[in-house]
Amino acid sequence: MAPSVLVPAFLGWLFTYYNSKKTDERKAQIDRINDQVRLLYGPLLACVHASRAAYTAMVRQHSPDGTVEGFVKALQSHPEGPEGEAYRRWMRVVLQPLNEKAADTIVKHVDLLRTPYIDPLLLQLLEYVTSEFKQIKRKQAQLLGLRQHDGLAGGGTEEERREANRLDPAPPRPPRAKL
Repeated sequence: MAPSVLVPAFLGWLFTYYNSKKTDERKAQIDRINDQVRLLYGPLLACVHASRAAYTAMVRQHSPDGTVEGFVKALQSHPEGPEGEAYRRWMRVVLQPLNEKAADTIVKHVDLLRTPYIDPLLLQLLEYVTSEFKQIKRKQAQLLGLRQHDGLAGGGTEEERREANRLDPAPPRPPRAKL
């Protein structure tokens, strides 16, 4: 074959190769951004907005004067009063499940974070939800009459302690860990 035919064919193949490579890279970036929005940031934003709206509704319904300050003051002055009961009910039924959903979303999709580090606010949310879970498990153990072992609910046998440790969520990792 003549070199005059090979050169345009090679240049055509080279153009097609680089164009396909760039197109695939852009498609991968778009897919990652779509996954970030669909699986991580969208559900997280929905949980945050729902929590904020629920908290505002709780304060409006149960604050003596309709303000956060009035609600907090009423809670502090009478923790066992109607405001305290309402607060505990809202936390148990509405707010804590939203917090758990947000924490679960973060844990399941941590690989989709935009940065190579976990934001300290996300770690704070995970720590809060984990500590709430531990408190609930301790209270449950007290109500059921189970013994406490190393701060965790568990029975007396080694097997029961292992089971309690297995069910207890692991603490969040420090923010210096790269993804």
